[in-house]
Amino acid sequence: MNRRKRWLLQIGLLAMLGVLAFPGEGSALLGKSLVSLTSTGPSPSTLTVFVVHAPVVFSNTDTVTHTIAFANSSCSGDVAPNETLECNVPGDVGDYAYTVDGTTQASVSVAPEPRAVTIRGKHHGFRLGSKVRLSGAVKAQVYGAPPTLFGPRMPVSVYQRAHGHHYWHLLKVVHSRPFAKPRYPTHSLWVLWVKPRANTTYMVRVNSQPKGGQFWENAQSEPFRVHVRR
Repeated sequence: MNRRKRWLLQIGLLAMLGVLAFPGEGSALLGKSLVSLTSTGPSPSTLTVFVVHAPVVFSNTDTVTHTIAFANSSCSGDVAPNETLECNVPGDVGDYAYTVDGTTQASVSVAPEPRAVTIRGKHHGFRLGSKVRLSGAVKAQVYGAPPTLFGPRMPVSVYQRAHGHHYWHLLKVVHSRPFAKPRYPTHSLWVLWVKPRANTTYMVRVNSQPKGGQFWENAQSEPFRVHVRR
């Protein structure tokens, strides 16, 4: 197997692992979140949804009417027995409190969408003066209606730390690129060539967010150490 075929195979495996890294989230994000109104209060009383604009449905399973009222006035209404009320939760990350019948306190927590980044190299040992190809994948969920400013193409900050030191120094910011064949539309690849003069550890972060506020989780890779042989 030549180098190009091996590289393509590694990309495919990397992307497949990225899909497996978020099991079951797709169906939850794409559906509606349900809160049951019972005689003892809402269930669950604290609901976590992702930042996509998936509505929350309040279903009254009790025998009396209950009243929902969000503190930010985004949604309110009476829910009769066996009826439902659909509320569109704000698309900003944060906690949104509401009451049931004006007394029971509950909340909906909007969490950022999952995101991850990896770093790798062909191997860890190199001769002094060698160019080292660092690469990895950015894996970001894009269910619902994500910002079109980034998509899977995101700035990747590459940091380095000399052997024996404790502080990370920003080396360069590169941009990940989507796959040529978008079989995995939520994944993109980044590449950076470096020329370490001594034993060096590298690490990458993705912290970019849309201008409107936080949408994705901030992500950081595991460290990758390069050993330089003289």
